[in-house]
Amino acid sequence: MNDLSLVLTLVTCISGMAQNINVPKWQPQDFEFQSSTEHDNPFMVQFSATVANPDGKEFKTLGFYDGEGVWKVRVSPNKEGKWSLITHSDDPNLDNKKASFVCVDNPNPEVHGGLKVDSQNPYHFVYEDGTRYFMNGYECDWLWALDMTNPEIKTLEAFLDKMFKYSFNHIILNAYAHDCGWRKGNTSGDDYGPPPMYAWLGSNEKPDHSRFNLPYWKHYDRMMDSLYERGIIAHIMIKVYNKMVNWSPIGSPEDDLYFKWIIARYGAYPNVVWCFSKEAHNEKNLDYKLTRFKLIRENDPYQRLITNHDDDKAYDSRAYDSLLDFRADQHHSKWHEKILEQRKQRAWPVSNVEFGYEHGPDGIKDMTYGVVQSPEEVCRRAWEICLAGGYIAYYYTYTAWDVIRPEHTPPGYAYFKNLYDFFTSTEYWKMNPASELVSEGYCLANPGNEYIVFLNKAKPFTIKIEDADKALKGKWYHPFTGEKADAGILNNGVVELKPPVSWGEVPVALHIKI
Repeated sequence: MNDLSLVLTLVTCISGMAQNINVPKWQPQDFEFQSSTEHDNPFMVQFSATVANPDGKEFKTLGFYDGEGVWKVRVSPNKEGKWSLITHSDDPNLDNKKASFVCVDNPNPEVHGGLKVDSQNPYHFVYEDGTRYFMNGYECDWLWALDMTNPEIKTLEAFLDKMFKYSFNHIILNAYAHDCGWRKGNTSGDDYGPPPMYAWLGSNEKPDHSRFNLPYWKHYDRMMDSLYERGIIAHIMIKVYNKMVNWSPIGSPEDDLYFKWIIARYGAYPNVVWCFSKEAHNEKNLDYKLTRFKLIRENDPYQRLITNHDDDKAYDSRAYDSLLDFRADQHHSKWHEKILEQRKQRAWPVSNVEFGYEHGPDGIKDMTYGVVQSPEEVCRRAWEICLAGGYIAYYYTYTAWDVIRPEHTPPGYAYFKNLYDFFTSTEYWKMNPASELVSEGYCLANPGNEYIVFLNKAKPFTIKIEDADKALKGKWYHPFTGEKADAGILNNGVVELKPPVSWGEVPVALHIKI
């Protein structure tokens, strides 16, 4: 068990006996309370807490039942100093119980607080402490299925170490998914659909949506701890409409219970982004989706970012403008053009989180899902999206869905790290699409200060530079190898440029700055 898991499992507060402890800033911390009352269904017990920060400002947070007569409140402080909480419950043994703690500096250099939309540059993200965030996403729907029956989670942690090494900082995953229609059943030892544990009591055929399967969610906690330690965002898709899950009726008490359960357990994690559902366009009841967004807003005191996956009709009608924080779509053509269209609709971050699927090690016919592309093609599409000012998520056929082979290291890992390293060496958040400045390819520009150019195929081209107070320096970048080459000094005017001949006719990027 990792250090954070040990912290989270400490008995911080039992039966209302307060204990002053130190809690690092932004670290989730559990406060436990016991009741000897026998409840027909302890998951239905009303339990929450009012939390006060050092300035006396208060917020209310939901608690949750965690087995053996224990209810928990999970809190992550965002301001150093003394905090307190008091509980509220329809069980007298759980009501009006108090605890306090002291928030101290966070020693983890990967933790920067919650993810926010940058108010000064609204197409982009920034962490709570002001650190820049370039979303380099990775879809792994069944991540939680790794090591599900092994509390040591060695396989899961090794996989997340690899994600961290290759700069994937945003993992898109389901809260629960059951199986894939294109590969039904446990077809091999690395096929986790259906998974080893079910999220509720009962079964997918006969679920009891009023009672949660605690071993499943305690394992999910361990996964969340591991993501938190590495500073990786958990983009949690609360529902999914194409993974054979037998959901409770929409808008039912059990449906409300499920959404509140997810918020209560994981809202305190600063590395959380909420997503109503994967393939949300399959839910035709728009009013229902709007009520779910409102429910999340009303019950999440930390106001984590909210999005929705692939719901173009609702996005384009502007139905989500006042309820969501950024757009998450999938588009398999016109990658650059789609992002430009979406940026014109509203000034918020836009992402294409499903645009290509890298094949397995045996080539273009090696796949789990029925569509794959080469690693070079997936990478090329990603650059087109980023050159439109959008964000991305990577797919690999043997980790995206229920077949997971974490030992694989496909070529795309290095390609996407190259992309991340390139963009984070720039002031990308200050640049906007400006392809009219180049005769070929795509361009992002902060005119007179900084430019990024990308060509799908290396060839000579011109760029128009204006308003530069000083000479600019250019540097070529090879998206596949990460190799760099000098592009010389550039001044105002129409400048002709020729990519390195030795690289051949591969995609090429150019960075120009003062």
